[in-house]
Formats: sequence, structure tokens, C-alpha cells
Amino acid sequence: MPKLTDPAPAPDAPLLDASGAAVSLLGSGIKRQIRVPEAARPPEFDAQYDADTLWYDAVRQGEDVLLFCPKLWDLARLLKRGEITADGAPVQLRTIRYHRRHDVARLAVPRSAHGLRIEAEGWSASCPISPDQRDLFAGLNASLHISRDNAPEWIVDWARWHKARHGLQAMVVIDNGSTAYTPAELLAALAPVGLTRAAVLSLPQPYGPVRAKQGGGGAKFLQPAALNIVRARFLGRARAVLNADIDELVWSTTGSVFDAAVASRLGMVSFAGRWTCPPGQAQPPLRHADHVCYMDHRPCPTKYCIVPEGPLRWLSWDVHRPERFPLGRFTRREDIGYFHCRGVTTNWKSYNRLKARDVTPDPHLEQMLAETLG
Repeated sequence: MPKLTDPAPAPDAPLLDASGAAVSLLGSGIKRQIRVPEAARPPEFDAQYDADTLWYDAVRQGEDVLLFCPKLWDLARLLKRGEITADGAPVQLRTIRYHRRHDVARLAVPRSAHGLRIEAEGWSASCPISPDQRDLFAGLNASLHISRDNAPEWIVDWARWHKARHGLQAMVVIDNGSTAYTPAELLAALAPVGLTRAAVLSLPQPYGPVRAKQGGGGAKFLQPAALNIVRARFLGRARAVLNADIDELVWSTTGSVFDAAVASRLGMVSFAGRWTCPPGQAQPPLRHADHVCYMDHRPCPTKYCIVPEGPLRWLSWDVHRPERFPLGRFTRREDIGYFHCRGVTTNWKSYNRLKARDVTPDPHLEQMLAETLG
């Protein structure tokens, strides 16, 4: 179970290093079932599947605590039939909300409680309760990202671009077990950017396997759960939140993407991306500013910027859109998009994004990148 670093700084401290209050089933003999057909499992599926995490984080919300879990499936019985206590006193399980790739349990827990304990089927585990720190980010233009060993200079360049072009004020990076640097080192790298707030939330649990090309089913539980942990713990009172990856630079011809989300009727804008890449002679390591060519390729999936307390506050966040969101055509913008920088990658999906491409140099793209990133 990860060690919890006390993330409660002085009210004006801009940098936070925090861990999730996780509970693991490792060693209990209890495992999460697999619902992906064997035909859809790549060779590395078993090694990458998260069979052991019961919940990633336990987050304070008023008189309740929210448990953010991978898909519970058969493990829901542990929460329904097991004994859960807070500082030794029994607590009530209010609800379990079942989402597409994660689940959220709500417990009635007194505000004075500091820790949880669960006992079920001869097994027990404990964890602290993560504090509600939404007030630290209230009213700010914020972004959130999941990252593992992405170069700090990539993350810094991403922050510089969006601060200069969109008025980014706060940033939360979900660190999924990086080994190249510590959360404190990443925060130190971000400090010169001049953000009002920055946080690194450590969630080292398995990201989940990429499904095989043939057959249905997937088991990437961590990212959608992590997005909603950050929403509940840090960004639920932000002015607007941009959900985009570190290799995606958002552009707009009509001003800030955050302003566009706030001004929109539904409190959200969505937009597609376009692949960009460096000239053919460029060699890694690469930066965003090297991506001065367009690729002839189909549009990249949409990303979005949303007002957490806006009209869509009842929807769970997911990677490319809020979950079960039927009104995408009403939020789609053509005057906003993103440059998907093909060489800004650790190749974690095991393919070379720079090979075999048709590229078109674009002087305007090169000028924009040079003006902002130098």
C-alpha cells in the first residue's frame, strides 16, 4: 500500500505531492475476475491486468468518503458484506455507482475520522482518508494528465504553451509509477512556469492492458478512475478543466479554451486533433517545437474542456468525453483543436510513431511553435 505524504500545505503553497489512499488484495487469495474474452487478450494481458486493487483512493466529500475502484464486478461483495470501520467505528455503505470502466462506492463517514479499515473473508486492510483539497484550485483554469516517465521538459513545455495561449493557471499530473524522477523533482521542474497551483498525484497501480486488435473487451481501469479522483479531490471547484495528454497542444482561433467552455451553453467544448511530426531528418529526443509538419491522417479522437460545476456536473469524466454523453455534436468546435505531437512519446504502446509517414511542412505551424516555445 503506498505511503501517504501529508499533502496539506500552507494555504498559499502552490505545489502538492500526494499519494492515493489505496487498498490492495495482494496476498489475500481474492482476485478480480477477468471478463475479457481470451481471443481479445494480447500475450501480455495477464501481467498487465489489475486483479488486486480494491480501491485506488478514499476521498473525503463532506460527511461521506468516496472509494474510487477498478471495476468491482464480483468484488462488490467485499464492500456489501464486509465490515468497514472509520477510526474503529462501523460506517454505512450508502451506494455503489457502476461506471463503464470503474466504480465509485460512497460511505457515510464522520468528518472527524482519519482512516478506514475493511475486514472481509478472513482478510483485512487499512488506509488513510485523502483530504478534500478542492478549495486550493477553486476558480482556476486547470488541466489534468496521466503520465509515466514522460520527460519533464515535455510537461514543462505543455504547461508553457497553455499558460501563454489559454491562461492555464493550475495543473494536476497523475503519475502512474514513473521511475525516471520523483513527484518532488517533477514539481521542481514545473515551478519556473509560474502556475498558481500544481500537484502530482501518485497512483502506481497497473494502468491495464491494451486489448488485442481482434475481439472486444478492455481492462484499462485506472485512467477513468484517476480522472474522477482528481475531480473529487482537487479540481471539482475549478473554473474549467482541460483534459488533454502531454503530447497534445490545444490551439484556438478565438481565444482561450477555458473561456470557451465557460461561455458555452453546456459548460463544455470538445475538439478533434491532427497529427503533427518533425521533418524527416529529425531524430529523437524531440520536443513539441520540433513538430512543424502535418501528417495526412484521419482526425485524432476528441478531447474536451469542461466546467466541473456546470450543467454537466452529473456526468462521470472519461478520456475522450464525459461518460455516456449523448450530446457531443452540441459541444464540438471547429475553431478549437489540438496538435498531436507524434514524437513526444515514450513508445509505451510498443510502436514507432515516427516511421512511414507522409508529411507536409507548414510555416504557420512552425511560427506558432517558435513564438510560444522558442
